[in-house]
Amino acid sequence: MLRIMIADDEERIRLGLEKIITKESGAYRVVGSYASAVELLEDLPGKEADVIITDIQMPGMDGLELIERLRSLRPEVQCVILSGYSEFEYARRALQFRVLEYLLKPVNKQELFALLGRLLGETEKRRSEGQARRESWLREKLQGREPGHTDEAADLAGKGDIACLVIRGEEPVEMEALCRWAAGVSGTAFLETVPMSGHIACLLFGADPLLHPQGTADLGRLLAMSCAAGQKGCLSIGQGPAVREPQRWSEAYKEALRASHYAMYGSGRVLTASVEEIPDVSVHGLFAKAEKELKPHLGVLDVPAIREVLQRFLHHLAELKPEKKQLHEVLEGTVFLLRQEIPEFIEGTEQHYGGSLQLEKLVYESMRFDQIGSQWLRMMSDLLEWSGERRSGQGNRVIGQVKRILMDDYQRDIDLPSLAAQVFLTPNYLSKLFKTETGQTLTEFLIGIRIQKAKELLKEHAELKTYEIGERVGYPDPAYFNKIFKKTVGFTPKEYRDTVR
Repeated sequence: MLRIMIADDEERIRLGLEKIITKESGAYRVVGSYASAVELLEDLPGKEADVIITDIQMPGMDGLELIERLRSLRPEVQCVILSGYSEFEYARRALQFRVLEYLLKPVNKQELFALLGRLLGETEKRRSEGQARRESWLREKLQGREPGHTDEAADLAGKGDIACLVIRGEEPVEMEALCRWAAGVSGTAFLETVPMSGHIACLLFGADPLLHPQGTADLGRLLAMSCAAGQKGCLSIGQGPAVREPQRWSEAYKEALRASHYAMYGSGRVLTASVEEIPDVSVHGLFAKAEKELKPHLGVLDVPAIREVLQRFLHHLAELKPEKKQLHEVLEGTVFLLRQEIPEFIEGTEQHYGGSLQLEKLVYESMRFDQIGSQWLRMMSDLLEWSGERRSGQGNRVIGQVKRILMDDYQRDIDLPSLAAQVFLTPNYLSKLFKTETGQTLTEFLIGIRIQKAKELLKEHAELKTYEIGERVGYPDPAYFNKIFKKTVGFTPKEYRDTVR
């Protein structure tokens, strides 16, 4: 938007300009209209303006004097001379004051809007470049570096208590929506939105004690709830402590980032945590206990027993709620133990993961603890199964992996191409291999899992309606669920439930 102020002592011309400019486009806004240069200067401190259109000859202070004053007060404002006098002397004096635009009365509409369109483009470019410099300065400050001076950041010192929110998105953060919704939260005395990377943004904010007496922490919670609007996927939002000195902004950012990672234990689409919520816990005792439980099973490679210990270990970690740094350390420690005790585990890691499980990436890029735990357990299970098969020379690792995928994800709509891609085979080859090894097609095996789960739910959960059970086992269409159940079991779901009550 181009914000325009007009100064002309002729009311008819002044009001006419204001009317045609306002009517032309929403991109132009007249923020002030004045009968003299003195009136404009008196109102200037409370106005934000990009362009000032001024008549040259006005009572008291003329237009060129006004422009001379503006050059010291608002050097960034662009000035346009409006006059019925086209003498060279006026043009020459205007150029001395760097007035680049000169309109003659009566104003030609086409010329006026061509000029305003050009000034709008220049203004938007200047704003964008200025905002980029400001964001760059803030980003460096938050990351602990000392950025050089920039005019766009000159107003950031002395803002009182400032807190930081870090917003981490499963999808790239929509900065425009974030800015819009954050700005709609009342009670902020200071608010800056800083993109840190594609998936991470930072809000620096301070509370206005008159508009929001509850303080910075409470305002942070309101901002966190507002941030979810306009964003896709899961959000993880962390709030750091309030600090006063700009030298401590990097501390506030690091603590807010830390809290955003700790929010992985939350539920729902928006996960939130403040740094004050992070407990001081140790995982060493838990790891030592898991190591003791694992040792008897590692030498003989008892895969079911090892998996059971690992599942229990994850359950205890979820109860303890360590930070991601500690979580990463114990998951890596467990992998190190398995590599030490099971030689085939090392070979499997090399063959299937290129030698690295990239656990640090898994831990720090995942939004939820459940995601980390399930993916880690699946990798461990796959490698343990492979190691067992490698050692005994029995079974087929691929078929075992496919069965585990189907048993874990039977509720989802599983298609053959995506399933084959997970085990690095073509769809046709996987179908033939599965049929040869198991005597069943993939579809028959999946139906068997779903129907068995449905039978268990029908027997044990009388409160669930049959269509709800169908949805839970991967059949959202009630009619199809009834048909496939009866074909497999010989009864409809309702008839089966009646027989097992």
